[in-house]
Amino acid sequence: MIIDLDAHQGNGYARDFINDDSVYIVDAYNHEIYPGDTYAKQAIRCDIEVTAADDDESYLKKLQDRVVPAINEFQPDFILYNAGTDCLKNDPLGSNNYTRIRIIFLGMM
Repeated sequence: MIIDLDAHQGNGYARDFINDDSVYIVDAYNHEIYPGDTYAKQAIRCDIEVTAADDDESYLKKLQDRVVPAINEFQPDFILYNAGTDCLKNDPLGSNNYTRIRIIFLGMM
């Protein structure tokens, strides 16, 4: 399982695993920013749309509502976690508004 909480769509690895059912991709990203790869999006089994309007609380709610059930459904042997930092507040490329979500999210799992 790949859990990607970077601000951008993880289209590189999604393209690599697009026809591989043994890899479950969870991707929470701002759909309004680069790259917008509709082909790669087909590989994302849990697509969580976030926006610049989300704050820590709304973002964590979306993660809890979608990521935890995805883990329970897929029962992965291991999880590759792409944390990224471009989703944090004041990053000009991510356009998101989160401050401390990484540590809190890991404690939820």
